Amino acid sequence: MLLEIRNLFKNFGSVAAASDINFSMENNEIIGIIGSNGAGKTTFCNIITGYTKPDSGEIIFKGTEISSRSVLDIKNMGIHRSFQIPQVFDSLTVLENIMISNLVANNKQFSYLELAYNKKNIDYANYLLNQFKIIEFKNVIVGLLPQGARKVLDILIAILGNPSIVLLDEPTSGISTDEKFLVMEHTLEAIRNLNISILFIEHDMDIIRRYSQRVIAFYSGKIIADGIPKNVLEQKDVLKFIVGGSVVKD
Repeated sequence: MLLEIRNLFKNFGSVAAASDINFSMENNEIIGIIGSNGAGKTTFCNIITGYTKPDSGEIIFKGTEISSRSVLDIKNMGIHRSFQIPQVFDSLTVLENIMISNLVANNKQFSYLELAYNKKNIDYANYLLNQFKIIEFKNVIVGLLPQGARKVLDILIAILGNPSIVLLDEPTSGISTDEKFLVMEHTLEAIRNLNISILFIEHDMDIIRRYSQRVIAFYSGKIIADGIPKNVLEQKDVLKFIVGGSVVKD
């Protein structure tokens, strides 16, 4: 078992953000997370990555209990994340973003900056740019990137340091309808090739149906469904509280 969560609780005052969450994840799974705003999705991801501490419960990653560990400890152990708003250096090129971020990911941020520009690091950055299909933007200043490429760059940076799990927060938000499927295909293919398991929050049910191997649905701080996309998205409570409308047939 790669990741296991047992009896997890988290309250913010009178609001139950996580209520008796039980969840497990195997190697190389791609799991979509759905739920309306305030359902507990982000709290769930924040707890896994150490940004929020649970009130009680256990988080076991590769056999080690991590619920009291710091964000940095958890990152170093192999759980990384991206954010809904890309965390990138707007004034640097795409290639420079990767080279400098790779130092940070490997805890070499206090090294001489020249280390970022050595041949090994440059070659690795170019390799990743090819894998993620954004090599054409390597010399573009990030502030000038189209939104799709900007999101891919943020996700690419999140996988630096060879994590076992990466959590993606709405990877297609802000991306045009024309771009979203291409972005997901390139991103997930590249991550799978690196043997990284994926948890991603998404509001777009077309993306969930097409790219999730498994879906967990949150409502009011609880997991109300867990299974393959077709089964989860046709469950009565998921239709009522999250998806809306009637059952969608494939």
